[in-house]
Amino acid sequence: MWKSKLLKQAGICIVILLTFVVAQKVHIPQLNRGSEAVVAYLSQNYTTADVMVFAKNSVKAAVQAPAAVTNAILSASEPKYGEPVDDSVKEGQTVCVYAVEAGTVSAVGENEKIGKFLKITHGEESESIYGNCAKIHVKELERVKKGQIIASFKKEGGREFYYALKELK
Repeated sequence: MWKSKLLKQAGICIVILLTFVVAQKVHIPQLNRGSEAVVAYLSQNYTTADVMVFAKNSVKAAVQAPAAVTNAILSASEPKYGEPVDDSVKEGQTVCVYAVEAGTVSAVGENEKIGKFLKITHGEESESIYGNCAKIHVKELERVKKGQIIASFKKEGGREFYYALKELK
């Protein structure tokens, strides 16, 4: 999957580069003005040496990135998107909270029983409630994807993470 994304991004960069080359050769006013503006900006703010260093670093990063991404994915075993947090959280440890299903954030708040919380409505069928969060990373009415990081939880003072799935029908 990451290989296809990398190839698509490289293809898009080549298309953009070719567009600039073609724009300087043909007489289409909009393309000429656009490419001239980009070239003027780049030449004003960057030297040829800057561009060469950036290109070398980009190539090196692109070559190394797939291995780094692959290693990170493989070392984490299976992602636990069926559970919002890992049950083996130790005292004082902060972990990410994942959305168990795609939906819309219907509420963000705080109360005495479950501390900082958020609710995600999953269509008309169900609603997830995540409580005792240390920090909430999403806003009300925001759409979230399954597996997206939506909050963080810090286990302290014996406080446990609160999660409930409520069927609406």
